[in-house]
Amino acid sequence: MTESAAAKGMARPLAKWFIAPPDFESFRQQESVLILLNLAVLAGTLSIHLLFEPTLGSPSRWFFGAVALTFLVQTLELIGLHGIEAPPSAVALFAYSRLSVWSNIGLAFLISVLGTTVDSHYVVLMVIPLITAAFRFSLPGILAVVAVAGGLTMARVWLYFQHHPPSQAIEYFEAANVAMIYLVVVLFVWFLVGQLRRHQTRLEQSLHELKQAQDRLVAGEKLAAVGRLASAIAHEIRNPVAMIASSGTLARRAGSGDQRDEMLDIVVQEASRLEKLTTDFLTYARTKPPAMQATSMSTALGYVAGLAGARAAESSLRVEAECPSGLMAWADPFQIHQALLNLVVNAMDASPPGGRVVLRGEQAPGGGARVAVENAGGAIPPEAADRIFEPFFTTKAAGTGLGLAIARSIALAHGGGLVLQDNTAGLVRFVLTLPGEPRKEGGHGPSPDRG
Repeated sequence: MTESAAAKGMARPLAKWFIAPPDFESFRQQESVLILLNLAVLAGTLSIHLLFEPTLGSPSRWFFGAVALTFLVQTLELIGLHGIEAPPSAVALFAYSRLSVWSNIGLAFLISVLGTTVDSHYVVLMVIPLITAAFRFSLPGILAVVAVAGGLTMARVWLYFQHHPPSQAIEYFEAANVAMIYLVVVLFVWFLVGQLRRHQTRLEQSLHELKQAQDRLVAGEKLAAVGRLASAIAHEIRNPVAMIASSGTLARRAGSGDQRDEMLDIVVQEASRLEKLTTDFLTYARTKPPAMQATSMSTALGYVAGLAGARAAESSLRVEAECPSGLMAWADPFQIHQALLNLVVNAMDASPPGGRVVLRGEQAPGGGARVAVENAGGAIPPEAADRIFEPFFTTKAAGTGLGLAIARSIALAHGGGLVLQDNTAGLVRFVLTLPGEPRKEGGHGPSPDRG
């Protein structure tokens, strides 16, 4: 038999007497509160006794010794609870709870016996261990503890009259009433604790069912997303493949060299388009975790503006970078170049001749960097604006629809984001945010959004 199996076998018989806490941290918090409450009650009753000392009489040295012992035991118990790091077994918790309850009842009995009068109010110290039993024990255990506490309360009166005769029946009657109060209080606390446990169980069950439902919804959404993606890929690949097949067939049948060359040019162009589509898709689907490092955003924006400058000049466009020299971000420079270049190319395609595309970097609220890519073209139609980050969605005749999806995937992998912040006639602005420092968990950010 393994050690864990043996522990479980020992723990089963305890269920009749002991209710194990849901976790050790909850147990520790509850016990700490009960210990502090017990010390507060003891200090309060002692203060009242000293305040009314002329009426109640002066306590003996033995009394103060019992009080000091109780404070010492409770303090050591509190220190021990907070010194434990690994959660104990159910058997160890049962042994501790039983020892704590019985020792506190014994100390309360000792203090009340050493009190100066038959009406000693120190029997109130019995209440805290009784409440503890209501938290920890099942009904048979609680009734056993109440029976012992009630019996000791009656015994205290008997012991007092052994040294201070004659006996008074009224004192036994009052002691019996106190024992009855013990029973009522403990049963009431036990009932409330049971209600809380049942509510907690139902809540945990509801959370579990909610989590299962969420997992089913996520799984269904993933399957639907895979279906949409597969359909989009098939649609995008079908056209160039069909063109290549038909052009190849015509080239084979062509009689003249010019017609054959024309068909072969179409094959080359469509094959190149197919290669670009495949490359873009692989870039989107296999975004590597970013190699994060401190990155100068002014350098990154200047580099991207320089790369796009040659193509911009062909359309009489200008690409400008505006960024404070000290702006830094925690990022992968190569991936940020790729994301920003995709945004700039989109902005150039949407800009009228003679227009201007601006990369503007600034400090993000809370740290990090924010980069805006702006152009003065027409607004994106509302029906298209809602879908611009979807893979393979494009309004361009020769576009693959993956540029913005790749840029957003890179931003999310960095722990940032990419949004369309402004979309009006004369100003279209995309904003990419990046973190300003490494994250404590040391990861590379959340997994890229796969659309």
